[in-house]
Amino acid sequence: MVMQTETDTVRKFEIREEYHSGPDGFMRVWKSSPVQGLPVLLIHGYGALIEHWRPIMRPIASEHTLYAIDLYYFGYSARPSGRPSRERWAAQAAAFIRDVIGQPAVVIGHSMGGVVSAHLARAYPEQVQALVLVNSSGAQLQARPLNAFDRLMLDAIGSPFIGEALAGVFGNRWGVRQGLLSAYHRKECVTPELVETFSGPLRRYGAGSYLKVSREFTNLVLDLKPGEIRQPTLLIWGAEDRSIPPAHAEIIKQRMIPHAEIKIIPDSGHCPFDETPQAFLDILLPWLRQVGAQS
Repeated sequence: MVMQTETDTVRKFEIREEYHSGPDGFMRVWKSSPVQGLPVLLIHGYGALIEHWRPIMRPIASEHTLYAIDLYYFGYSARPSGRPSRERWAAQAAAFIRDVIGQPAVVIGHSMGGVVSAHLARAYPEQVQALVLVNSSGAQLQARPLNAFDRLMLDAIGSPFIGEALAGVFGNRWGVRQGLLSAYHRKECVTPELVETFSGPLRRYGAGSYLKVSREFTNLVLDLKPGEIRQPTLLIWGAEDRSIPPAHAEIIKQRMIPHAEIKIIPDSGHCPFDETPQAFLDILLPWLRQVGAQS
């Protein structure tokens, strides 16, 4: 299926949806053609899916070969048995890079996808040419230990009855909208279309797989040591992110990836590629050109 086609006087490209087999079942994929520039792989965050990246896809695909995947348990990829984990998702992404892309990729991970991307770069360094973390989760425990309320909520989610009840309350359009509003600084970006996009997998599969991931939150951490990530690394952050503030980027740089560059986008929240896409691209595209020139 052809998803998008862009034409100008110089070049033409298209983005297609495909399904590929992976280590734990099928995965939904978007990829662009023709092959050009760098291979760039987008990895979404918790509760999200490929479409969340739409505002920046076409400009990236005009210069580079774009790939995006739905992680297992999210979007329209498989819901395998067993526990979700950063290791499982990193293995999924590594297999995709090896079997489909066929060469090391620039990996861009958002929020929980940042944890996956960082673990991918550490565990499968031969598959990752460069790393971009966008408002990445995973450094919360270094920033602030769990308090009594945090532990109470995690215990509630872990309960075999309360967790399912909470999933029933929030696993619908209303819950999706509330979650997006809490993440976005620019509330006007939380459109009915965005809510419908995020709600689609819940209507098809229910909220059970999202609950499984929620019960693993304490294991979805960044525990990197300096020197474990050697690839060029860029940290892009929305200045107004209230859930994972820019101070977390400083923690990642100071304690984990000292060579990382940090770029903060003003007037943007947890999802800067959607809230302020042009400002995001003004940072990302020149950096990708620099990585390409050095490769």
